[in-house]
Amino acid sequence: MILTIMALNASSQFALSGELRPRAEYRHGFSSLIAEDEEAAFFVSQRLRLNFRYGMEEFTFFVSLQDVRVWGEVPQLNRSDFNSSIHEAWGELKLSPAMALRLGRQELVYDNARMLGNVDWAQQGRSHDLALLKWTTSERSQLHAGFAFNQEGERRVSTFYTLNNYKTMQFLWFNQRWENTGLSLLFLNNGMQGLGKTHFSQTTGGRLTTKLSAIDFSASAYMQTGRDAIDRKLSAFYLAAEGRYNFSENLKGALGIEFLSGTHLAETSDPNAINRSFNPLYGTNHAFNGHMDYFYVGNHINNVGLINPYLTTQYSKDKFLLQGNLHLFFSDGAVHEPGNPGNQMSAYLGTELDLILGYTISPQASIRGGYSHLFATETMERIKGGNHTQLQNWMWVMVVLKPTLFSN
Repeated sequence: MILTIMALNASSQFALSGELRPRAEYRHGFSSLIAEDEEAAFFVSQRLRLNFRYGMEEFTFFVSLQDVRVWGEVPQLNRSDFNSSIHEAWGELKLSPAMALRLGRQELVYDNARMLGNVDWAQQGRSHDLALLKWTTSERSQLHAGFAFNQEGERRVSTFYTLNNYKTMQFLWFNQRWENTGLSLLFLNNGMQGLGKTHFSQTTGGRLTTKLSAIDFSASAYMQTGRDAIDRKLSAFYLAAEGRYNFSENLKGALGIEFLSGTHLAETSDPNAINRSFNPLYGTNHAFNGHMDYFYVGNHINNVGLINPYLTTQYSKDKFLLQGNLHLFFSDGAVHEPGNPGNQMSAYLGTELDLILGYTISPQASIRGGYSHLFATETMERIKGGNHTQLQNWMWVMVVLKPTLFSN
């Protein structure tokens, strides 16, 4: 196939790349507090991808085949299983020198991936079925518009959607860059299937990046309005600010805070209460609020929110990388004692320490490992369950191989 493509059109470009990523994990309080009678989990998961990219002046064609599995989940003498899939499959038409249309299953990664990201830490990743119109308005500005409408199969009548996914989604993203400053604006309309109709919520806001003397500064602000998935009124907000500083060529640090509004715990199950809990929707949430994934990684949605001041440091030299992150967690919504809504508990949820060590063998091969420890409080136990007095930690080791198999 490769030889045929080269013979037919010498001006075309074809690339074949791969990825193999086995990861061993020890979990003792990962994503939720472990209880006194629970034992630690240990497993090895693996992602394999094979990526085909074919490009000409008029269009680009891309397919990413994926196999995600846990070692031992299928028998050794296995005939077939359901672990293989298509992660991406899209074609991009160049409509003009400034405009292109991408159609099919594709990743969406914008800005710092807080609202739209590919969730690359998860072995399966995230991709969307949609049409994406990309318009480069000038050398330093661009506008993207995305349109999606989901169904779980072909139908004769009705469009009722039963999967736990958005039924329809549209977004506009605009980015403008100046010499030392960048501004992104996002409007996202999210439609979730209800019992009788589709409930729509709107996320509106943006992110600013700039350089203040020797500090790389960023700030974000978003608000959510409309209705949530169970038709409650939605009124929530998100605020974030961060400053990054390079102490030397090898040592970097950052200080920041995130504020995701929340609902009082007593009102989270009230169908008539206003939902004040911000949802970061389709972002790469693993990267933001501690690597133990206690918040917004398939959990903590429509809950008491989160206030997260944090400090990160990174030291890299030659092929080695050492990173340390410290997170403090507080609830925004009030948390009351069990059975006593009148007595409010402390807003302090706990502290998490994340350590990462990495070694780059070559541009196509690397090894990384990490250790995380959570010091939880009684308030964390109140909203997460488990036992906050137990040891809560997590360890992992991952090998990443990303070879370029062929490129003409």
